[in-house]
Amino acid sequence: MTKCFALLLCLFVLPAAAQEEIRVGVELQPYQPYSDVENGEYRGYARDLLDAFAAEYGYRFVYTPLPVRRLLGDFLSGRVDLKFPDHPQWNADQKAGHDIHYSHPAAPYVDGILVKPQHLGQGQQRIELLGTQNGFTPWPYLPEIRAGEIRLIQANQIDSLLRMASSDRVDAVYLNPKVVAYQLRQMRMAPDSLMFDPELPHVEDHYYLSSIHHPELIEAFNRFLEERAEQVAAIRLRHGL
Repeated sequence: MTKCFALLLCLFVLPAAAQEEIRVGVELQPYQPYSDVENGEYRGYARDLLDAFAAEYGYRFVYTPLPVRRLLGDFLSGRVDLKFPDHPQWNADQKAGHDIHYSHPAAPYVDGILVKPQHLGQGQQRIELLGTQNGFTPWPYLPEIRAGEIRLIQANQIDSLLRMASSDRVDAVYLNPKVVAYQLRQMRMAPDSLMFDPELPHVEDHYYLSSIHHPELIEAFNRFLEERAEQVAAIRLRHGL
């Protein structure tokens, strides 16, 4: 009888959000310093940010790492409650008809062209073969790709792309410079082996947290970003963002 009373008391005291698991769909692919999965454990900036939010509001997050394409399908079908990262422009055709709620900006990013140092400032005209990661869309170069002026090569692993660029098997790669810098360190390659060319078209934007069925959770996350701005800034700094 005492045990039953204690259990009922706990359920009454805990916030409603803490009494159910929130399934967070995340990307399986390595993408540090933003995120990766090691031995089944999700980690990186995104994990620290979402854990801090969950602790603040009493949510119980269960992270579900999935391949990029399956992640979208599971999100749209309701098999996961939240998706990170996300962006309103991504897969807009597949998202049509779904009422998706997006958070305020949760993580800044830059995507652009990285080349060997000797090719910096040589312009876009030298790029005929462009490498990028599977699931990536090189938005600034879509007109040239569709016109056949640039040929796109995609690979699952970032380290494969970096080796291709370093050995001139592609003319450039379209990636996130922060992610490339991290990967070069892991590969024990010189940090200036590939360099971001800011003169070429690139994208400066943010990643978002999204949900279809939990708009109240997205609103809570927005409050967390605003009210705990210093804590969020410290997490970004710790991960070099």
